[in-house]
Order: sequence, then C-alpha cells, then structure tokens
Amino acid sequence: MQKQGYWGYIFTLPFVIQIVVFLLFPIVFSTYISFTEWDLFNPPQWVGLDNWIGVLNKREFWVALRNVFVFALIFVPVQTAFAFLVAFMLNQGIRAKGLFRLFYFLPVVTPWIAGGVVWVWMFNYQYGVINWALESIGLAAIRWIDSSNWLMVISSIALVQVWKGAGQSMILILAGMQNVPQEVLEAAQIDGANGWKQLTKIVFPMVTPMVYLVMILSTISAFQAFDVFLGLFGSITTGIPERNMVPNLLIYRDAFLLFKMGPASAAAWLLFVIILAFTLFQKYFEKRWVHYD
Repeated sequence: MQKQGYWGYIFTLPFVIQIVVFLLFPIVFSTYISFTEWDLFNPPQWVGLDNWIGVLNKREFWVALRNVFVFALIFVPVQTAFAFLVAFMLNQGIRAKGLFRLFYFLPVVTPWIAGGVVWVWMFNYQYGVINWALESIGLAAIRWIDSSNWLMVISSIALVQVWKGAGQSMILILAGMQNVPQEVLEAAQIDGANGWKQLTKIVFPMVTPMVYLVMILSTISAFQAFDVFLGLFGSITTGIPERNMVPNLLIYRDAFLLFKMGPASAAAWLLFVIILAFTLFQKYFEKRWVHYD
C-alpha cells in the first residue's frame, strides 16, 4: 500500500506542478504586482493603492467598461437565441444534418487572422458585400467598424463574435436537446401540442441547464473580448481609437507595449471582480428559470 501511494504521488506530481506554476503563482504574483511599479526590467517598487486609484480615475478605463458592457448585452442574448434556434432546427429529421452542423461549427475553428480579414472586407464602406447588399435594395451604405459612432462599432463587432462563437454554443444546446425523450414529444403531439408549444413548453424547459451554461460562458467570453477587436482593427497602438477600446486591450497595451505592469495587473483584477459579480448575478436567478429535474 505504501508503494502504491508513493507511485500515486509521482504520477500526480506533473499536474500539481502545472497548477502551481501556471495558476497559483500567476494569481499571487499578479496580486503583488498590482501594488507595485514594475516595468519588467527593474525590481518592483511598492506603491500601495496608487495603481488601483489610477485605473479607477482613468477615463479610458470607464469608456472600455462601457463598451464591454454594451458588447455583452448584445452578444450574449443574440448568440444564445441564435444557437438555440439553430440547434432546434438541426435536431429535426432533415437530410445532411452532419454537413449543416459542420458549416455552423466551422467559424469556431477559423483563425481570427483569416476571419478578421474577411469581415473587414465585408464591412468596407465602398466595396463591402454588406453595403452592396443594402444598396441593391435601395438602402444607404453604412459605416460599420470605421464609424465615428462607438455604438455602431461595438454592435458590429458583437455580431462578428456571434458568428465566431455560435457554433460552439449550438453544439452544447444540441447535446441537451438530444437528451429530450422522444416519448414525451410524441405524447404532447397526441395531446394536440403544435411545434411551437412543444418548443416552448417541453424542449426549452428541459434544455435550460445547457442554455444557462451557454449564457455563463458567453458572458465570460464577452468581458474577455480581445482577439475579435484585434482581428478587425489590426493594431492597438494605431488601429483602435479610445472610444472603441475594451478592458483586455487596455491591459495588453499597458503590460506589453508600455511595460506598466502595475496598472495592467490592477485593471485585470478589477475586470475579474466585474466578471465574478456578473456570474454571481446570473447564479442568483438560476433557480427561477433553470430546471434540472
């Protein structure tokens, strides 16, 4: 027994080292750095709460928070509803379901470099296919990601993020729908329930755990938005104006372009607190609409 226990510790040691090096140490070290002034090259200098106060007094930080709040308010419900609708359609008895699932999931595995180039071209004011479609039906062309209106820009980017992430959410919801007993749907159909009633009264309540999971993951993804903005704008220093910034872009810029690790760590922890608060807020309402039975 002692020998078996010894080998157990040996085999779990790589996992323990990974947790300590890549999780616990960064958490502790970033907390410490948030109270210091450090440029990666010289020893950290303790400054107390100056970084936290400085971040909270920055106008661009609050602008970034406003942008990411709006981004989440658009992205989370639109992606959840779209993924639910697609999952419901793909759960029906249609031909080539596997091919359709592949098409909807393909954006998930598409690199943001390629996806960003395509969407920048589609959003182009003069030559973009979206504005061409609008003009072909008599509507005026719209400036999407190059608009001076920050709300238009954030909304456009949120829809691109829906394109990117809806496939993964669709897979999760589809997995829940496939666990709905067919006998229950057949009994409801015999009792006169049409497709809409089956969807709203049977299917949706039974897949609410998966819908809730998708909303949680989408909320976290929204507040951590980074690659979608970088993929569409191309450069933090020259391509993204302050009115279109989000917190992760500011954190990356301060940490790895300006070498202000203290303010970047403080902003990262503030973002973590906001994400945690929103997650707990969603958790509070979980029992009111999520059915696990």
